[in-house]
Amino acid sequence: MLVKWLGLYPLLVAVSYLMKWISVEPLWFKLICTTAILVPLLNYVITPLMDSLFSEWLYKGIDEEEQHKSINIGS
Repeated sequence: MLVKWLGLYPLLVAVSYLMKWISVEPLWFKLICTTAILVPLLNYVITPLMDSLFSEWLYKGIDEEEQHKSINIGS
């Protein structure tokens, strides 16, 4: 959750300033535009990028746990 937030927050700020700069009104339309930009970017760009940047921290210990399980099968 923290890693996704770290990826989302700067993008959210940038899109918010963009919407303000181009004067998108009313609020409901601004929210539709913002989510139409952010959701695909978060899903296809930001999440894979952040996962690769933080993969050592996010997935630390997963391989070790599976190795221990496979060792104890025959005992």
